[in-house]
Amino acid sequence: MIKKFKLYNKLAAKLKADQKGIALIEFAIAAPVLAALLMACVDLSIYLVAHQRIARAAYTMSNLMTQMDQGLSEAQVSDMMLALNRVSSPFDIATDGVATITAIIGEGVDGAPATSYSVAWQRCYGAHTSGSDFGDGGSNVAEGDLPANTIVTTSQILVVTEIEYTFEPILGFLPLDGQIEYNAYFRPRRGTIENIVNDGSAPNTC
Repeated sequence: MIKKFKLYNKLAAKLKADQKGIALIEFAIAAPVLAALLMACVDLSIYLVAHQRIARAAYTMSNLMTQMDQGLSEAQVSDMMLALNRVSSPFDIATDGVATITAIIGEGVDGAPATSYSVAWQRCYGAHTSGSDFGDGGSNVAEGDLPANTIVTTSQILVVTEIEYTFEPILGFLPLDGQIEYNAYFRPRRGTIENIVNDGSAPNTC
């Protein structure tokens, strides 16, 4: 009996001293956690980049549009819209979103602050349906819909670019799928662009 007890003690001591396989067990426990963290980081990183690219696309479009003077043509508008996908790449607004460019004009007595506002013209780019906050061409725009501290005088234009992009994460580990939306507001800097000249090109209507 004593011999058996000693034998058991020796076996127990030998097993206790044997460290083989511990690292493998620890890795097996930690691997799923590390993989989950890695997938979450990938999805989150791409999501943040998408926000940055879509915001830049909205800014770029309004910026380009308001550098134009009287005589802005449909062909020029179409060319500028093609730049959207270059700025937002690899996030394709043409297939997975819509960009709505709206010119809001102040109405009232010349030289005085506008007493009302309306949509002078509107153009869209992308496969999705526009959901502009300002309505479509000719719609009245409430003063409360304009950004705070934005002064629009009579006959003055405010160009607004609204971009809606449907984001789908690559791995889908985090619930980040949904709409990314950004708006950019600029005033024309070289003159008025109350109208877009019909040069025979098909307008990018909404």
